Amino acid sequence: MTYDRFNNRMPYWLSEQFFRPAEIDHYARISRELLVTPTPQMLEFCDGAQEIVSRYNTDKTLWRLFRQKVTERHPDLPAWQQDVCINGHKISSMVELAVYRRLLLEAPATLNLRIQPFIRELDYKGQADFSLFCKGHPTLYIEVAGTVTSQGKSVSKAAENFRPGIEERLFRYVGVAPVEVIHVDEVCHIKVQTERVRHIIARARSV
Repeated sequence: MTYDRFNNRMPYWLSEQFFRPAEIDHYARISRELLVTPTPQMLEFCDGAQEIVSRYNTDKTLWRLFRQKVTERHPDLPAWQQDVCINGHKISSMVELAVYRRLLLEAPATLNLRIQPFIRELDYKGQADFSLFCKGHPTLYIEVAGTVTSQGKSVSKAAENFRPGIEERLFRYVGVAPVEVIHVDEVCHIKVQTERVRHIIARARSV
């Protein structure tokens, strides 16, 4: 039985009618492909997922109920995690976590993947989201632009407030260190994400 935030029970027949199995299965399929359970904001950039957003993201309670139905039907999905701590480093962005897990999946053992590494070329005054290091090659830094698309558009009005910080962060790299930037729309399109990650890995091995 599905509950809302006031502990009211939604009748089983109504719950089954409202939460469409096809949309639940679609969300589960996207989750498996992305290796994370995507947020509504991420779903905006996933093929065919806009209907899920418009139907279930009208308020937090409804979205939580939808996620409960997904978990009931697909208990094997990645956990819904806002903050993940790995080797003492916290990944608080679902978009970054998706990139990290894809790098783990695709990168060979000869590459050293680091979380939030200090940037040596900047005299350790800044940190990147990730880095890949291959013996005999310079470190390749990776920045995940989780609130900006590859066309340079902020994903929301609130996200626009982060733009100055993101731009300042990226400008630091110009002419200083090798870096790859992967944007939210690229991360949420599984084919593009995989291609970008493979390109990043290939560059780390040849830079």
